[in-house]
Amino acid sequence: MSTYLITRTPHQAAAFTRQVQAHDPAARVLCAPVLQAVARQPEDWEEIAFALVRGEFSWVTFTSANGVLGLEKLAQEIGQPLVQLLGAAQIAAVGRATEAALTERGLLVDFVPHTQSAAGMIEEWLIDEEWEDPTTEKVLAVQGTTASPVLEDGLTDYGYTVAPLAVYDMVPYPADLPLAEPEDTQDSQAQDDAVALTLEQAREALAEVDVLVATSPLLLKTLARSVGFALPPTVAIGASTRAAAEALTQPARPHKISVATSPAPADLATAAFLASQSAS
Repeated sequence: MSTYLITRTPHQAAAFTRQVQAHDPAARVLCAPVLQAVARQPEDWEEIAFALVRGEFSWVTFTSANGVLGLEKLAQEIGQPLVQLLGAAQIAAVGRATEAALTERGLLVDFVPHTQSAAGMIEEWLIDEEWEDPTTEKVLAVQGTTASPVLEDGLTDYGYTVAPLAVYDMVPYPADLPLAEPEDTQDSQAQDDAVALTLEQAREALAEVDVLVATSPLLLKTLARSVGFALPPTVAIGASTRAAAEALTQPARPHKISVATSPAPADLATAAFLASQSAS
C-alpha cells in the first residue's frame, strides 16, 4: 500500500483520490492544503469596478478559481452579479478548473490555453487582428497577492496595458474566513471521513509518505520550508511547480521529481502512481 500526500483539501482532492485508487485500491491519500485563500479588497477596487462597468477592459484574465471567488465577493459587495460586471470583456482562464468556476457563474470563457499555466497563456494568447493598435487595449489580471509576474509581463510585452487586481491572500490553513468552495455532493460524500492536515501535521506525516503531489509552487515551497529533511518523491502538477521543486535547496529538495502530463485528476493520479511504483 502506498501513501500519497496532496496539497489540497479533501474536497479539492476527491477526484484525484478516486483516480489514484483506481490504480491502487489500497492507496492511502492524505490531504494537506498548507495555505488557504482569504478575500481582500484592493485599494483601487472602486476605480477598477467603475472601469469594468464602463467596458474599459478588453480582456479579464483569471489564473485560479480563487480569483473567481474573490472577484465575485467584491462584486456582491457592490450589488453587481459577476456576469453583469464582466459582461463587456472577453474572459481568459488559466485552466479547466478556473473555466468551470466561471461558467458555473454564467460567464462565457473565450480562451483557455492547452498548457494550463500563466506561461501557457502567454505562449498561446489570442491576438485580435482587428485591433490596429494593441497599446490602446487594457487587460484586467485577476490574481492573488503572491502571483507570479509572468502573465503581466508577457501581456505587457504584447503591447497591452495590464492592470493587476489582487483579490485574495494566501494564509496558513485553516483560515478564519476562507473563500468558500462550491459544494459537490458526490465528492463530499466520497470524502466524509477525510481530514485536512495542518502544516505541522503534514510535516509529521511526510516521514511516512511515499509520494508528495504538489499542486502549486507556493504550496510546495511553504511545505519545504517547514521540514528539515528531503521531501519524498514529488509529482508536480505542472512545469512551474516542477521548476520550484528543482530549485529547492538541500536538505528539502526531493531526490526524485516528475511532472504530470496535465493538471487533470486522471493525469495527476497516473503520474503519482508511477512515482510510487518507481520508489518501491
